[in-house]
Amino acid sequence: MEIRNKRLNDDEFRQEREKVLAMWPTGKEVDLDEAVEFHKSLPPSKNHAKKVAVAKETGAILTRSDSGVPSIEEQTEYLKYLQDEGECDLLGTIIDSFTRTGRFEEAEQGLKKSLRTGKWLINGFPIVDYGVAKTRKLVEAVDLPVKLRGIAPDWRLIAEIGIAAGYTASAGAPMISFSQFCRDVPLEITTRNFQYMYRLMGYYEEAGVPILSEISGGVGVLTPNSLTHAIAIIDSLNAAEQGVKNICLMVHVQGNLAQDVAAIVILPKLCQGYLDRFGYRDVTLTVVSTSWSGKFPDDPAQAFAMICLGVTAAILGKAQVAHVKTIQEAITIPKKEANAASLRVAKKVIDILKNQKIQLDSKVTEIEMKMQELETKAIVDRVIELGDGDVVIGAIKAVKLGVLDQVFPTNRYVASRVMGVRDNEGAVRYLDHGNLPFTKEIVDFHRGKIAEREKAHGKKVDYESIVDDLFAISRGSLVT
Repeated sequence: MEIRNKRLNDDEFRQEREKVLAMWPTGKEVDLDEAVEFHKSLPPSKNHAKKVAVAKETGAILTRSDSGVPSIEEQTEYLKYLQDEGECDLLGTIIDSFTRTGRFEEAEQGLKKSLRTGKWLINGFPIVDYGVAKTRKLVEAVDLPVKLRGIAPDWRLIAEIGIAAGYTASAGAPMISFSQFCRDVPLEITTRNFQYMYRLMGYYEEAGVPILSEISGGVGVLTPNSLTHAIAIIDSLNAAEQGVKNICLMVHVQGNLAQDVAAIVILPKLCQGYLDRFGYRDVTLTVVSTSWSGKFPDDPAQAFAMICLGVTAAILGKAQVAHVKTIQEAITIPKKEANAASLRVAKKVIDILKNQKIQLDSKVTEIEMKMQELETKAIVDRVIELGDGDVVIGAIKAVKLGVLDQVFPTNRYVASRVMGVRDNEGAVRYLDHGNLPFTKEIVDFHRGKIAEREKAHGKKVDYESIVDDLFAISRGSLVT
């Protein structure tokens, strides 16, 4: 399959839509013209893109959390509970894994058994099986914008049904879906599937209904920021070409505040520069900061501390959205009470700190931003060069060469040579940068930072150090 970063024309989009909507009977419920009118009947406060854009203008920080259960009645109750008791600003619905992987029949059977037995046999909300009409009742039952949550190589039918039902945002992107959420699917296929979803979003945008695309460059667990930054920028250029006008860039907080804040600040600046360079000057960029994505502490009190740390990074970096995990993250699928309590903690931290002028050591933060910029540009510019100006062609070539890589990938097509580890202050560095196109200055910087940890702890930093770092937070520290 040969693809490039070029907008799907109307015929291509129409022909593909016929096949997508035929994947499952509920696809027949999707009527784009009717869906556009439904969206226009909703108040602006229920549109994700509009609400986040206002937050950017006013300097507000919105809280967001997610949930997903099979029963539409319980899913509605869960969302209303997060809205009313959790004081949440934005809601998300997690789609079950059967639906995410196109196994709609299995999702339907799992839903039926779950409802019959009262035991949840699927791990989220099977939106495709419910269809537009039923799901729309869920959207109408809450007062807040709702986002489609989950990552998969093929999100097309989920997006069709979800947006038609009233969802105004969707997560996921080609590179993270390819590298960390499937095993055998090539990048060409995930990219082409997401081009369809982005074109669908562009259609709504052109009809006067802004739809937000949340883009993450990877699951940020011991992953140096420049790698996820570069991937997010490449995917943003892909989305913008298809007509997406509202992009929320995700930054994964990893524990070192100076590095986390630098990432929140520098990513949108870098992304805006590349969007401008390629002529996409009408895209609104915002940032969502998410809590540590590795193992949480089992102790709820310690888990609360991790939530507070993540929100503090969002405040200092002036992100528009703080994605709040829960105190039950390490134990079970979170109950609505634990989820709401976690949101209230986050809201209290924001309320106390939002008007305070707090600044980290500017010299340290500036160094972090400088290095992230140097590293990110080195990767993105090389991808553009490989594609002769086309980032999609370049990304496909870059993956084969290891110029685009990932820490802890699941896909067999990823080189998997890059390794991240913490330095003595808990910042994430490249233990091995694989084939990333870095200068000697960049490589020496990371080696120097790792050497400081080796000197302080009196032992070599190696693969065992990575394992230690994966569990350090859950055991009470950043560096052991």
